[in-house]
Amino acid sequence: MLARYDGTCTVVSFDRSEWGRPNTATAPGIAAGDPLLRDAAWALGARGYRRAVEIVRERIAEGDVYVLNLTDRLSGHLCESLASADDPAAAAFEALCERAPADMAGFLGGVGGVSPWIASVSPERFVRVRRDAGRTGAARIAEVCPIKGTRPRGATPEADRFEALALAADDKERAEHVMVVDLERNDLGRVCDPGSIVVDPLYEVVATPYCHQMVSTVRGAMRDDATFAELLEAVFPCGSVTGAPKIAAMRIADSLEAEPRGAYCGALLVAVPGELDSSVLIRTLEGDAADPARATWGAGCGIVHDSDPASEWLELLLKASPVTGDGAPPVALRETMRVVRGRVPLLARHLARLASGGCGPSLLARVRAAVAEALEAADPGARYGRLGVTVGSDGEVAAELSARRSTLHVADGPLLIPAAVAEVPTLPPGAAKPADRAFWDEALGGVAAAGGDEVQAVLVAPDGTLIDGSTASVWLVREGELLTPPSPPAVAGVARELVFDAAAVLGIEAAEKPVTLYDLELADEVFFSNAVAGVVAARARGGRVSRLVGDAVARRMGFGADDEAVSS
Repeated sequence: MLARYDGTCTVVSFDRSEWGRPNTATAPGIAAGDPLLRDAAWALGARGYRRAVEIVRERIAEGDVYVLNLTDRLSGHLCESLASADDPAAAAFEALCERAPADMAGFLGGVGGVSPWIASVSPERFVRVRRDAGRTGAARIAEVCPIKGTRPRGATPEADRFEALALAADDKERAEHVMVVDLERNDLGRVCDPGSIVVDPLYEVVATPYCHQMVSTVRGAMRDDATFAELLEAVFPCGSVTGAPKIAAMRIADSLEAEPRGAYCGALLVAVPGELDSSVLIRTLEGDAADPARATWGAGCGIVHDSDPASEWLELLLKASPVTGDGAPPVALRETMRVVRGRVPLLARHLARLASGGCGPSLLARVRAAVAEALEAADPGARYGRLGVTVGSDGEVAAELSARRSTLHVADGPLLIPAAVAEVPTLPPGAAKPADRAFWDEALGGVAAAGGDEVQAVLVAPDGTLIDGSTASVWLVREGELLTPPSPPAVAGVARELVFDAAAVLGIEAAEKPVTLYDLELADEVFFSNAVAGVVAARARGGRVSRLVGDAVARRMGFGADDEAVSS
């Protein structure tokens, strides 16, 4: 039986001889780094998801919910290798099983209604009922195995063990997990004998090919008069994909998520007389009923009050890696990270941008390791303001600390000078920052004579619209609206996204729109942003110093006055 998240069900009867893996003899080979979906897009996207996390945190603070599973959906067309297979759906399942083998994997093809096929590599058991021959009357034991709590895999065996131990000891992850376990205990209690419910093991850490997860097993003896239908009514949907309290969490999630979940977060159940087993439909690719060439993958995270929106989005991307691939970027990428007291406060955002540029989880693990190694090897007496990380298309990672100040750190603010360019730059996927900066450096060099080190060039396209700053995102305020050029061709800056997030919290209307030199002349305020300097007011042609919400945005980013010496 396929039980969709909204409770609608499709029941299919099989003869035992029909069970087994689908016929995938003609399924094509797909490289580990190849995405299974092309032209794929998230329904909420990074900015929308981070904002939704903030709203959930507000609802938690108000006491409406304790923990909430917030999801997003990635939709696209099946890649050419899958689409050209004799059975694209079965080929997709085979590819997923190769990348992310899972105990609760399952395939259901040709199901009518909303979901024409389901290819799932779920690691999570939903509910199982088995007979306990050791008990009087061969009692039925019902158990659920909720998963909540995630950490990435490490780049080395030692680092991997550290990640597993860190997950087991993480107070935030344990709190998130135990709230769901409590919910499952209560749900099972509706159909089990009083006093029979136990939790064993609790807080067990298990490894999947791309992440560590925390799982517990809650079991109890079903009442003699309880039916399977009553059991499913008591426990569906699984608490790990809703939150607690369950009904309140589901209502809030429904108001924030961009699309219905469909089969995702539902369950795939198999029943034989007296026994039942089922999976939670996470890590699941769902065919599109209207377009056989399209499919959707869902991913979500448990949100608690101390959740960091950027870290949750990064975790969501990790859970999408079975379909997005585990490869290297098509071109070399560069991240310049601010270092504050021996740490990189915006690391999750930098990693998420690398992921959008094509870096898979294995490569991100090496980036984490390179960052940690560089920080650990630093001279304790030296001052470091930035950490440069380069990721090559061959998967090589290099990290280097520097005490060099940001080009935005100049007296009275950087001098904004337009620099006309003959063409619009081509960016890597996700508008990530390329390591090859020749295009931007050439534009900056062409205007540097006008102001030396104080100049921040703003690139102007042949049609007169602004493209981007040479080393920072450019912003202007006009008639109360905060504007920045669209990305792409603007680089999707880490600090740029922080400004968008801060504007949403502060109630300031912010948008990506084409901006011209004329708009710049009429702007009430102008400023730059980058990950090292934060938000810095610009000197425009009239010499005005613009200041908008610089202090508020700086606080949001973790840049306080006491950090300035550290960053210099």
